[in-house]
Amino acid sequence: MAIKIPPDQIVIRPPVEAYSVLIPVTGGCAWNKCRFCGTYKGVYGVTQNYAIRSLEDVKKDIDKYAESNYHGFPVFLAGGNPTSAPTDYLVDIIEYVRAKLRNVPRISCYAKSLDILRKSDYELKALAKAGLDIVYMGLESGSNTILRIMKKGTNAESMIKAGKRMLNAGIMISLYIILGLGSYKYSEEHVRETARVLTEINPTIFRFRTLNILPGTPLWDEWKSGDFKLLSPVENLKEEREIIAKLGENVTSQVFNDHVSNYCAIESSNIQEDREKFILTLDFYINNPKMQNLQRKNLTRM
Repeated sequence: MAIKIPPDQIVIRPPVEAYSVLIPVTGGCAWNKCRFCGTYKGVYGVTQNYAIRSLEDVKKDIDKYAESNYHGFPVFLAGGNPTSAPTDYLVDIIEYVRAKLRNVPRISCYAKSLDILRKSDYELKALAKAGLDIVYMGLESGSNTILRIMKKGTNAESMIKAGKRMLNAGIMISLYIILGLGSYKYSEEHVRETARVLTEINPTIFRFRTLNILPGTPLWDEWKSGDFKLLSPVENLKEEREIIAKLGENVTSQVFNDHVSNYCAIESSNIQEDREKFILTLDFYINNPKMQNLQRKNLTRM
């Protein structure tokens, strides 16, 4: 039975923030309806309702880190989407981090496109000026069909608009793409439209994740009944290859496969410069008999 936890307890953070100072700002997720996600619905043994922590409590946490000499570390403002909180509240927290912790190389958080679209350009620039460096956003797919089926609560055009506005405000963005999210039926559309959206935004970074279906999520029952099919390892790599191949020439993003779910660990500091090598490396994996015969794994904890 899942235990309900308060907003000051952190459920997840990006792998890249493993060695960062983690400061809970919001609990849960303001949307919390995605069919592939059960992060705050009990898949990790806990549930957490959406809530914004008091400014006083957040500042107390920052003070504790300062007193314990946690200087020089990146800082991750935790919660499903802290950008849902009022801008003045976030600016106060970010400025407080910069004032209390010395030599912070990066301040980051998760963000949803709808949160960003609700804020004015002035507000986004205020966050950048305060010292918010980068946000992590789940694009998942550029296909409106897949986004609708998965109840993502947004569409491709909203993602494009939100991504461009963040970049224009001076805040870097890291987008997540879920390979296999359209199963076999929508794989081609997933590839084509995801490449289109990435080309439109030209994000600072995009990261690949491979779909794994967790117990307790709506997608779990559909998979178990046979109505949803998971792509094989080599088919997931083929999707990644085609997304990279279909990117526009303007895309200069960093690209990572930095997750336990992935079947390769290829990365690039500039995909415009590395695209040919990236594709050749993926071709090597795809044509490898060991990869072609590799059984599909489905991780239930990540």
